[in-house]
Amino acid sequence: MRTRLSTLKLACKAALVVPFMALPVLADGDQTERQQGASIVAPAAGSKISLEIGRGRLIRLDRPATEIFVADPTVADIQVKSPRVVYVFGKNRGETSLFALDSEDRTIYSAHIETTQNLESLNVALKRMLPKYRLATAILGNSLILEGTVSSPEEAALAENLATSFGSGSLTILNRIGVVQPTQVNLRVRIAEVSRSAMKQFGVNWESLFGTDFLFGIAQGADYVSTIADPVTGLPVQSFAFPQSGTRTVFNYGAHGIDLNFAIDALDQNGFLRVLAEPNLTAQSGQQASFLAGGEFPIPVPSSTGGAFGIQFRQFGVSLAFTPTVLDSGRINIAVSPEVSELSTAGAIDINGISVPAISSRRAQTTVELGSGQSFAIAGLLQNRTTQDATKYPGLGDIPILGALFKSDDFRRNETELLIVVTPYLVEPVSDRQIVLPTDGFEAKGDLDRITSGQAYIAKPGDKAAPMDQQTGVSRKERAGFQIN
Repeated sequence: MRTRLSTLKLACKAALVVPFMALPVLADGDQTERQQGASIVAPAAGSKISLEIGRGRLIRLDRPATEIFVADPTVADIQVKSPRVVYVFGKNRGETSLFALDSEDRTIYSAHIETTQNLESLNVALKRMLPKYRLATAILGNSLILEGTVSSPEEAALAENLATSFGSGSLTILNRIGVVQPTQVNLRVRIAEVSRSAMKQFGVNWESLFGTDFLFGIAQGADYVSTIADPVTGLPVQSFAFPQSGTRTVFNYGAHGIDLNFAIDALDQNGFLRVLAEPNLTAQSGQQASFLAGGEFPIPVPSSTGGAFGIQFRQFGVSLAFTPTVLDSGRINIAVSPEVSELSTAGAIDINGISVPAISSRRAQTTVELGSGQSFAIAGLLQNRTTQDATKYPGLGDIPILGALFKSDDFRRNETELLIVVTPYLVEPVSDRQIVLPTDGFEAKGDLDRITSGQAYIAKPGDKAAPMDQQTGVSRKERAGFQIN
């Protein structure tokens, strides 16, 4: 843009014109500076001016100029406020020159202008999307440079994508963002269950046979009469089938063709169940990991068209899924889903003659936050169930004292305690020689040694246990192949 100032103003005497113009020009320049955020550039021939697109600078000249112009007005443009004040601003990325001439076409000011991209919007976007990091941006020629440090490759890729969209493909992105060593988290889950059961039975079973299979009295417990074939004649014979546990006392009386049999069932049974699962799993911060030690069993599924059955598989066993996130404070946020399941005949169903077992599960799903090495009980259960059944012959079972011969009592009690505890650790990898496998320290014996000693394995000589941490009690040589921080 070439701007020639009016010769009428320049014809005035310098003593009158310059003082008259000084006050308005300074006020106008100050107002422009406040509105545009421009800086004042002192006049120096051959100086360099760096501009951002949409931003400008205010230039004050030593002497009044009659003509001011830029070589490439598509890169930068000017606004002349007075013969000694000019405002130059960037329009597009590139380079150009600015010249100011006096009335005799002598150069009183020249400058090299370099216009670059305005990085303010990009910096705002980076700070909003990645507030935890201090990233720097700079323009060098046709390249946009990104510098700083982030915690993951995904965050570095996010910063590069923002810079690419900002440059609209016209700039080459030089991504110099460094990624720190990713943080590994090992999660230890302990699922402990103790179930105690007690069952007591006492009753009298009667059988009265008058040459036929006539049953008199009550039946309690196991099938105490069953029909089996004689191994010699092949004819059916009647025999008592005693229960697998408990005590049965059989009495028999036979006279005048009448056989009278009765048995006293007495059963006192105690049961104890202990389930302990301790899965361990290591994952990178921000990444999900899953683990399954078990199997899958098939389930027949009827076809919607009425044809052949389809097969679906259902997992069972010990499973663990969790997503750790290491916070700035060093604490660990964990979304965890542990489960212990097993096949059970209780609740099993038959589908066209195919027995489909049920699944007994202990499952929890939650999100907790704790420090490395700290434990948290995320789930627990205390269940106490008591049942008592009484079976008696109508009328006879209500007779005092003698009524005990015509009734049976069944008492059952079950107590269950379940606890699920999670413990995360910040860990680091170790060398292969520091890893201890479960099979280390054992070797198989020969056939002769196995027969004579009854032992299939022996420990290798010189095998030493891993050293323990005196404060935490945790082995410093971990079987999983990592070092606890």
